[in-house]
Amino acid sequence: MKTSALKRKTRDMIRWQFRFRDRLLTCGVSRTGATGFSVVTVPHHNVRRGTVEIYRDLASALQRHAAIALQLRANGWSIASYTT
Repeated sequence: MKTSALKRKTRDMIRWQFRFRDRLLTCGVSRTGATGFSVVTVPHHNVRRGTVEIYRDLASALQRHAAIALQLRANGWSIASYTT
């Protein structure tokens, strides 16, 4: 029940999946109800190390997403897939 309630309150804005050798990492921005926007980063090989950062406005969340993507690309990660 909680999962379906959470899905109704969030809406993906953008989601990119990165690949480095045999590892995958997903980074995305979601609208989180009235509270703002969340930037979620999840390494698939260790989901417990995933992070959620909350921002009040979309521009700040997208800037953070771009900064994470830039850092990953600089460290050798490539974009495996994306949604907008």
